[in-house]
Amino acid sequence: MWSERHREEQESYCRRFVVPVIGEVPVRNLTRAHLQAVLDRAPTRAVADDLRRCASAMVAVGLEERLLLARQDVLRGVRWQGTDPVDDDDGDGWESAGRMVEEADIPPAAGVHELAAAAAGLRGVWWRELEVLLVAYLGLRWGEHAALTADRLDLARRRIAVDRQVVESQRGLRLGPPKNRRRRTTMFPAKTPTGVDLAAMVGRRLGELPADGLLFPSPKGAWARRSNHRRNIFEPAATAAGWPPRADGRWHWTFHSLRHVFATWTLAQPGARIEDVSRLLGHSTVRVTQDIYIGTYIGTDADLYDRFYQATG
Repeated sequence: MWSERHREEQESYCRRFVVPVIGEVPVRNLTRAHLQAVLDRAPTRAVADDLRRCASAMVAVGLEERLLLARQDVLRGVRWQGTDPVDDDDGDGWESAGRMVEEADIPPAAGVHELAAAAAGLRGVWWRELEVLLVAYLGLRWGEHAALTADRLDLARRRIAVDRQVVESQRGLRLGPPKNRRRRTTMFPAKTPTGVDLAAMVGRRLGELPADGLLFPSPKGAWARRSNHRRNIFEPAATAAGWPPRADGRWHWTFHSLRHVFATWTLAQPGARIEDVSRLLGHSTVRVTQDIYIGTYIGTDADLYDRFYQATG
C-alpha cells in the first residue's frame, strides 16, 4: 500500500513527465520511442527508476486489457540515458539510485564541525551545533531528525530509538513510520573524531526539554520544515563554513551528506560489520549498504551495541 507522500509523488511524476508525452497517444499505438521519451525527461536516475516502474505498470495493464500485444514489447531497451549527480536534499536519492558514495561526496570532519559552529553562531542558538554533529554521527534522515524527541534518547547507553519521522506532503506535516517502516535503534559516539564531547552536549539539551520535547524544533517550537531549514539554517551556515558549491549553484554537500559521514565513519571502526552498519542506518537490506558504501563485508562475532559502545567511548 502506497504512503500518502509516495502517492502524491507518483501523481506528480505522471503530470510532469508522462502525460506531456503520451497523454494523447492511444494505448495500442504506444512504442518504445514514446516510453524512451518519458524516461528522457527525468532529471535524475531515481526519478527515472520511478518512471520506468510506472511505465511497466501501465504496460502490464495494457497487456491484461488486451490493448497491447506482447509482441509489441514496448519496454525492451528503454533505459534512462542521463548522468546523475544525485540530489540528496530529501534524503532518498542515494538509496533509491543505489549509487556508490565516493570520498568526494563526504564532508571531512573539519568541514562538519565548521558547519555546526556556523549554524549555531549565525542563529545564536547553541543546539544548532548539536543538531549538525548528532546527525553526522548518528545517521538520521531528515524526517527522522525532525521528529526526534527527548524520550527517544537513552543517554547512559548513547542509544536513540528511531521509530517515526516527520512526513511532508501537500497537506502539511504529520508523523509517520521511518522509511521502509524499519524501526531501529542507532547510537552516537561519546566524542566526535575531533574531540567534541557529544554526550555532554546531548545531556545539556535533554536538561532543557520535557520528555516529549523536540530536540530540533522550528523557531516556533513545531516540527521543522525541510525547505525552511535549508533556506534559513543550512545554506547560510554552509556559506559561512566555506562548503563548496556545485556548478549548477547547488551545494556539493547537503544535509543528507551528514548521513554519509556516519556510515563511512562507522564502517571504519575496528571490528565493524556491514550488517551492523546497515541496521544502524535503517537500510532496507544489507545489499543497499554494500552497494552505496563498500564492496566487501567486515565481520566479528560480538554484540552490535557493545562493539559500538566500546569502539566509540
